Amino acid sequence: MKTLLIFFSLLTVISLHAQKSKKSNVTLYVFDKNWKGCKPEDAKYLGCLQKLSDTAYEWRYYQYDGPLMSVETYKDKEATLPHGAIIYYGADGRMDSSGHTFEGKKNGWWYYYTDTLGLWKKEKYEIGKLLVSMDLAAIEAEREENKKKAEAEKHWGEIEAEFKGGTEDWIKYIQKNLDFPARANKLGRYGSMLLEFVVNTDGTTGNIRILKSIEYSLDEEAIRLIRDSPKWRPAHQDGKLVKAYRKQPLTFQPPK
Repeated sequence: MKTLLIFFSLLTVISLHAQKSKKSNVTLYVFDKNWKGCKPEDAKYLGCLQKLSDTAYEWRYYQYDGPLMSVETYKDKEATLPHGAIIYYGADGRMDSSGHTFEGKKNGWWYYYTDTLGLWKKEKYEIGKLLVSMDLAAIEAEREENKKKAEAEKHWGEIEAEFKGGTEDWIKYIQKNLDFPARANKLGRYGSMLLEFVVNTDGTTGNIRILKSIEYSLDEEAIRLIRDSPKWRPAHQDGKLVKAYRKQPLTFQPPK
């Protein structure tokens, strides 16, 4: 099935204020500066473990009171064999690079991002072997070529994915269903973040990933809001339902 590979314009920036908090469904671990288990008062890092399947365990590593450092998928709970999606973040919580591994080795395309989340390099691997490396000039040339091909293809009836009720109802949904985490409030953590997600052909949302992180509990709440969204009207292309990518900025503000 085709995927509509157009990143539609950012949805309206939504400002959120404090309400109640809810417990997370992941297992949390705290580590000291040497990555040894410790008491919360001595913690430097936070580890968040979620079992995706019997052979896929996702670890998200955070600065204890700050943004994401990495999202890493392993075959085992003990995190000894990387296998699946990997995302690395800069000190400010912005996505720095992403790709996949196969049994501990890079596999498929790996992407490297600028401070504005633009692509400046990408590489293709085959189970650890580098096959292709493209710099910014090569990426721009490829992008221009793809643009020409897309313009040459004739499509009819393209319809973007849309939340039922439009942007106004989407904002109302977010503001009504937000539970501001007590942890973030206690730490005094607020600010802006950015997520990317897919609207599937059945109108559900999925494939959520953080492009700009703030802090664990705020990130978790943002993911929950997108994941639990009511169904959207899916995108159409050439009379067929297709997946559509969306980006959503959120700004968390202190309670008034």
